[in-house]
Amino acid sequence: MLESYAKPRFTIAPDFAAVRGRRLLIALSGGADSVALAALLAEARWEYRLALYAAHIDHGIRPESADDAAFCQWLCAQLDIPFLCARLDVPAEAQARHEGLESAARRLRYEHLRCFRDEVHADLIALAHHMDDQAETVLMHLGRGSGTGGAGGMPTFSGDLWRPLLGCRKAELVDYLRKRNLAWREDATNALADNPRNAIRLHVLPALAQCYPQCVPAIARYADTARIENDCLDALTSDFMAKGGAIGGFCRWIDLSVLPHRAILRRAIIRACPGQLSWEQVNALEALCAQAKGKLDTGGGVCAERTGHRLYFVPKRAPQIAPAALSLNGVTELAPLGRLTAMPSAPIPVRDDPMRQVLNPAALAGAVLRTRRPGDLHRPQGGPPPAGCDAAGGRGRQGALGHRPRHFPGGFAGPRVRGGGIELCGRLSIDGWQAPVAAPDRRHMTANCRRYAMQRRVTAAPAPPSTEYFNRSIYNGG
Repeated sequence: MLESYAKPRFTIAPDFAAVRGRRLLIALSGGADSVALAALLAEARWEYRLALYAAHIDHGIRPESADDAAFCQWLCAQLDIPFLCARLDVPAEAQARHEGLESAARRLRYEHLRCFRDEVHADLIALAHHMDDQAETVLMHLGRGSGTGGAGGMPTFSGDLWRPLLGCRKAELVDYLRKRNLAWREDATNALADNPRNAIRLHVLPALAQCYPQCVPAIARYADTARIENDCLDALTSDFMAKGGAIGGFCRWIDLSVLPHRAILRRAIIRACPGQLSWEQVNALEALCAQAKGKLDTGGGVCAERTGHRLYFVPKRAPQIAPAALSLNGVTELAPLGRLTAMPSAPIPVRDDPMRQVLNPAALAGAVLRTRRPGDLHRPQGGPPPAGCDAAGGRGRQGALGHRPRHFPGGFAGPRVRGGGIELCGRLSIDGWQAPVAAPDRRHMTANCRRYAMQRRVTAAPAPPSTEYFNRSIYNGG
């Protein structure tokens, strides 16, 4: 009993129960694998209530490709399966797009298969990949340096693709066809070791089988194990990102208050960082997470910065967004930075909530929300004016922007209200990071002065990166 479990016997009777009652489009090349799949599904169609269609893609690469299409049409007539065919000129397409022949053929093949799928309203595209194909795929991925994602090879179900023959050997499929006197077409290019898959099939696997006769089933089992473990790590990474990671309008970040396992941290880095990362870059970013502070250029216009309890991925150049006129009774949204809500309020300063404050609506007339611009000036409340400016914060009679700007970098600034008024500040959230605010002026507020409460609800967050990109401001009349 244990011996039987250790050496499973692979059968030519795949289980089609998972697709019972479905409409299937069979990718039919005319080779032994796809002919066997079409014949197996034709035999099982009544038992599993299957609606079958077959599609052949003539790539126009080989002179005999038209004969392959004619054979597939004849076979489908024998099996009583509706037949569809597309004739392409893959070499011309590859040359026009400066693309490899194999890559262009694969891309165009799946594009047309999906067009046929939509045409016949099929649920799935049935592919004839078998266990030997799986072993080749895994070895190719490992040769490229893939992790557990690539080591998992091809899953049985992948979106609209279905591979029911992954438990069958190539020799078993050929034996099945011979016993049923079914013909198939041979592709002469499969005998040429001019691409990685063919080289592995013709040379690597036969050499490996001399040392390990059951290497193909063993590699297939390894792929199943790797895929299961990869799915588990993906789920754990998703949970971690849901609690400690986010993608904002301008940047992404990972919360490192509690460092997760290295396997989860590395996956979180790959998810959070825009663009592709090399193995060396992932290692460098993982090392950055262990530091208290630091920066790293990841390439592609993105800079990683470790500060506070987070690792930020910040674009080097801030996107330009249109200013938004400040509404004094409603919601003002500066997408995608956040929003401010204004509503009538009693003239009482807010002391216990940094996200709410009371401002003078008359002084805010014409105010807008916008991002920082070159040449903008700021004067923290109670501080000295910038060099070259008068006490009001302007240069002579006017400020650098044609008015007297009084604001705080990264935060909301209320204009100074003279004659018993006050200057109060609130904040906007910058992709989850809150800009600093000034302490409220505790001077007397006149009771007959109307005020509005400016509210912005965000969660507490650590200090932001020092990258200039984060310096956002809201201006009076800007």
